[in-house]
Amino acid sequence: MSFSGEVKTELIEVRLRRNDDGVKLVAGFTLAGASLKYSTSHRRWGLHFVSENSACINFIAKLACRAYDLEPEISLNVHQRLRARNTELFLCGKDVDRLCLDSGLISLDENGEKTFTPRLPEGLEAEHACRAFVRGVFLACGTVSDPSSGCHAELVLKNEQVAKGIAELLAERQIPPKITTRRGLRVVYMKNGDTVEDFLTFMGAGEAMLAVREQRMLREVKNNSNREVNCFSANMEKAAKASAAQVEDIRLIISELGPDALSEGLYEVAYARMGNPELTLSELAAAVGIGRSAVNYRLKRIAAIAAEIRKQNGRNANTD
Repeated sequence: MSFSGEVKTELIEVRLRRNDDGVKLVAGFTLAGASLKYSTSHRRWGLHFVSENSACINFIAKLACRAYDLEPEISLNVHQRLRARNTELFLCGKDVDRLCLDSGLISLDENGEKTFTPRLPEGLEAEHACRAFVRGVFLACGTVSDPSSGCHAELVLKNEQVAKGIAELLAERQIPPKITTRRGLRVVYMKNGDTVEDFLTFMGAGEAMLAVREQRMLREVKNNSNREVNCFSANMEKAAKASAAQVEDIRLIISELGPDALSEGLYEVAYARMGNPELTLSELAAAVGIGRSAVNYRLKRIAAIAAEIRKQNGRNANTD
């Protein structure tokens, strides 16, 4: 099962403490996932739902029939070529019109006539009602990426005004989403890790939220570790280049001027460096038995002598 499937399973198991929450959940599912369809077998119009998640369909059918006078028909549709298995729900009966109006799928104009203008349903001011409604929307058209691959949650909706309304509902609760268009559909999405966690928590998917948080923490630890390793590698490379340059300077001085050209202190550091090119500056200081700053100063003196030799050799070459 995908992570989105696990989230939906968790949401289905969330206890509905108020009857109105069930109504609002069905409203969200209907507004986001239903279409009007004429059934030849029933010889009437009804609401048609299609979902890859059979548990969602069974759950909604149960809630809808508990709140409304409806007749459910559930069937399995297997697409051999695409290897897809979808569960379909057809709701018809006395209260289909009432469900359409309650969910916002159909509106009434100023004359009381029905219009196919989707809108958010009324009564979403209460926090529990809004939670249930958003939960229903997610069950119908929501997905969450696997936490191991990143943080991304989205709701794919057919209507622009509905998408904007849901985005505003979430933003009012400090869960700011963004909206984009994909293949003619409106996508309300969240990519920020904190926002995805807040979204899951708001809907009641606490276990899913913890799974996302755990993976985020693991990625953060891994990234910090990688940064430390990269920083250490860069420092080691820098130290190795500096050590190689210092050895080259010492060899130049000895070959051109002889070891006696160096004072006792400079010779001590030069001898230690020649014998231990792999040591860092601090390790070299410990080996010589003096401070790090003193070693650094003496190496700079050696570098200056070598630079003067190279400068002099360059002058002599130009003179020749």
